[in-house]
Amino acid sequence: MGSEYLVAGLRIATVMVPVALYFLIVGLLNSRRRPQLLTGRRDFALLVVALSPLFALPALSYFGVTLRTVAVAAGCVAAVVWLLAPRGKTWVIYNLLPSEAAEIAAHVLRDAGVHFTPTRHGFEIPAGGSVELSAFRMLRNVTVRLRGGDETLARRFEAGLEREVSAVRVETAPMAVAMLLVAVAMMVTPLTLVAHRADEIVRLLTDLLP
Repeated sequence: MGSEYLVAGLRIATVMVPVALYFLIVGLLNSRRRPQLLTGRRDFALLVVALSPLFALPALSYFGVTLRTVAVAAGCVAAVVWLLAPRGKTWVIYNLLPSEAAEIAAHVLRDAGVHFTPTRHGFEIPAGGSVELSAFRMLRNVTVRLRGGDETLARRFEAGLEREVSAVRVETAPMAVAMLLVAVAMMVTPLTLVAHRADEIVRLLTDLLP
């Protein structure tokens, strides 16, 4: 009886805890007093690593937990990040309104001496390049993509973004508080499902010990 509840709790935790972990991380990023700037690759890696237990734990349960299978699972996660992460000049800013991100991007371009023309989705720059901004309001982040331009411009643009974003002070977003509450609830739920059988689970684990 105890083993049935333990297995059921573990199965539910396998699904809920990785999602809760991602919500927790995003909630913490959106709770900072200053916006958080990440490269596109780091943001994608954060998502993949946080959600990888959804796929890695069932696979390990099927093939068995050994040093080799754990290494293979870790290698698969790293390969997904390497192959699918955004390429090029992409940054993600957490806890910043799209209008504020547009003002920061325009200021950075002016400081870099780049002439630009505002567009619906960002700015056009010389030689057919552009700065594109897109917002994901649920996670309260803004993605900034620099298309065109050389590596020197990319480095100056990234340094300007870091400088300007670090100078902004923001309030904790209500969505961040909601995400933190949801994350805590999702982490606690698997425990509540087996709490009333704790004595049986302890007895089961004790019987497994030599």
